[in-house]
Amino acid sequence: MILGSPAVWSSDLEKIKKIQNGVSLKNITFYDFEKNIIDIFDNSTDFYIVNFWASWCAPCIKEMKSLDNLKKKFTKIKVITVSQDADIQDANRFFKKNKYENLEKYYDYDKTISKNFTLRGLPTTFIFKKELLAFAKVEGIIEWDSETFIDWLKKFK
Repeated sequence: MILGSPAVWSSDLEKIKKIQNGVSLKNITFYDFEKNIIDIFDNSTDFYIVNFWASWCAPCIKEMKSLDNLKKKFTKIKVITVSQDADIQDANRFFKKNKYENLEKYYDYDKTISKNFTLRGLPTTFIFKKELLAFAKVEGIIEWDSETFIDWLKKFK
């Protein structure tokens, strides 16, 4: 399986693109699967990872486990998943089946969240500092729970 090969994972840091004048999370409303508004800000959080994904997207599914493990390894981070599924039940079934316990699960009702970002495809993930300002973006899949990524991230604290 090529996605599991070291050759694919070895270029993870090259896939991370720093962005200038990034999006702020301060004015974006997040909704959980029951359509409740959730305040994502937490004083104890150093970084926010916002991952746009869908249950029909094979690379999205592939990286979910490493996103879940990232939160286990690095507790001062929030991993926020934003489903782009056409039907919320598809996302709900995915999470019930896979039992990822460390991911925050949100649904993009009427694409109100994604319209604030530039998404060329899925998965697309934005990395935010404590101040809720995006400073990096990944289009595609990386091994989020690798020591290489965690060490890279800590340099921005």
